[in-house]
Amino acid sequence: MLTLASDVSQAYFELLGLRLQRDIARETTQSYTATLKLFSDRLREGLGNALQTSRATADLANSAASLQDLERLIALKENQISVLMGKNPGTIETKIKLLEETVPPTVPAGLPSALMERRPDILAAAERVRYANAQIGVAKSAYFPRIGLTTFFGKLSTPLADLTSGNTNAWSLGANASGPIFRGGALRAQRRQAVASWEEAKAQYMQTALGAFRDVADALVSREKYDSVREELIRGVQASEEAVRLARTRYLEGLSSYNEVLEAQQRLYPTQLALAQTEINRRLVVVQLYKALGGGWNLTDAQWMAANTPAGAQKAPTARKP
Repeated sequence: MLTLASDVSQAYFELLGLRLQRDIARETTQSYTATLKLFSDRLREGLGNALQTSRATADLANSAASLQDLERLIALKENQISVLMGKNPGTIETKIKLLEETVPPTVPAGLPSALMERRPDILAAAERVRYANAQIGVAKSAYFPRIGLTTFFGKLSTPLADLTSGNTNAWSLGANASGPIFRGGALRAQRRQAVASWEEAKAQYMQTALGAFRDVADALVSREKYDSVREELIRGVQASEEAVRLARTRYLEGLSSYNEVLEAQQRLYPTQLALAQTEINRRLVVVQLYKALGGGWNLTDAQWMAANTPAGAQKAPTARKP
């Protein structure tokens, strides 16, 4: 369920991002179409040149191709979401303004690491340690002689009588024992194997825990850096938009060629796409943090106190000394 919720959320935000990028590509294609028409008209009137028209044609073709590819990616993402929701592949209705209306939630300070103990991989690794620890006890119990204590009518059995009389010891009752007593080094080997399995499970648990800490650290670092990237890209988009406006003004006043307008548009388009992708990444990283923490941080008061209280927090599995 944790994986499903994370996959659906991630795919949904990715769909919003693709549709935002499609809108940007559509506007850019319209802008290049208008530019090509202008150049074509000027060329027919003898005021332009073929080089400008060829460049405008290439820019329009590239933009149109990008738009078609985005349409393809949107259809694939819609199919992915439909299947995740148990439906046949089809169109998914979205509210693109969600990016404007909903900002990524603020991660509260003081999140306890005990939250990660809810992760399925941590729980599974902990159970493997507990199982391996129990096997040590099983292997050690094999040393204990298994003999019949009574006979018919509850009378003392012969092996027990010999043992209590001092005529023999528990480790030399092989003939009368109903279970393993002492088989050379076999029992010691079984115990060593059980201890080795416990050591392996413990190491795997530690590795899984380190992986969980890395997942959380990666998500927190990415979240912080994406905010900084977004601020820089916003300034870049604003500067590129102003450059396009100034280039058009200069061209209309006869102060420059339209090449300046094309160059300004070519700089604006990738910056807009990068900003759109960053807006999506800022939301995707919260989904990643939700998954890394084993289900986010929206806990009840009792759960929050338990996670922050050492006595109440679930401890990592421990084992008896081998």
